[in-house]
Amino acid sequence: MPAESSSSEEFVSNTSALEEAGIDICECGSTDLIKDQTRAEIICRNCGLVLSDHLIDYRKERRSFSTEERNLREHTGSPLTNLLPDMGLSTKIDNNTNLTARNKQKFQRLKKWQNRQTWHQKNLSIAMNEIRRICSQLHLPEYVNESAATLYRKVYKKDLLKGRSIKSMVAAAVYIICRQNNVPLPLKSITNLSLESEKTIRKAYRTILQELNLKVNSVDAMTLISRIGGELKITNKIEKDAQLLIEKAKENKLLVGKDPKGIAAAAIYIASIQNGKRRSQTSVAKAANVTEVTLRNRYKELVEI
Repeated sequence: MPAESSSSEEFVSNTSALEEAGIDICECGSTDLIKDQTRAEIICRNCGLVLSDHLIDYRKERRSFSTEERNLREHTGSPLTNLLPDMGLSTKIDNNTNLTARNKQKFQRLKKWQNRQTWHQKNLSIAMNEIRRICSQLHLPEYVNESAATLYRKVYKKDLLKGRSIKSMVAAAVYIICRQNNVPLPLKSITNLSLESEKTIRKAYRTILQELNLKVNSVDAMTLISRIGGELKITNKIEKDAQLLIEKAKENKLLVGKDPKGIAAAAIYIASIQNGKRRSQTSVAKAANVTEVTLRNRYKELVEI
């Protein structure tokens, strides 16, 4: 029997309804679905079959017309985040002024005890602040923040910090997440912001990969074009020509065993010459963090294509 519409039902597009129900199509072959907000169900309008129930309602729980009213009516806290030591689950004691002198002293003592941190909390607090600082200064996306925090928690749980500093493990965690997500960030950029040496961070990087059995994507010359080009402030045309040059080099198998930074630098250098915007070898090599000798060697190989 076909479903009857009611005031509680909200019509939704076929695509979004099917996605929410987690199916491809109704058993009767229809994709004409309605969502009943009161019963939290998705129903087939053609045959009346309930395709999904107990749906989560993402709407606001109460209407509010001002910030103060919204704060008073909210019954939910902030979303969970790995960037806070307690993941945002703790409760703080408020500074309530409507208390007797005796109760005020009592609450002050309670607040003092609440603010005391265990070594576990202190460790995570230092690490999360360091992750936020590095990601903020390097303008990394939010998902890198969250993923690096999650990875550091795994490092802490696995007890990999023995004999290693918090900051070296944090720097390594950020670098690993960037590599896994193809974010073109050289280790030197992180090292410049960290108090640890590049050697120490590399050691921490290898430890995390080995102990947690992680894999990272190899650095691709194509992904480095935008980063190096951004530092040199090249035009979109030069960037596009450099990418085409790398594609041709791939076809000719010229990239095997070569440092991708040198390949990207040479491609940008050649493309800028071709577009009449020649850059000095020194500036290109510096932006790519390679030597001028490497740049010249890769230039000789690519210029013949």
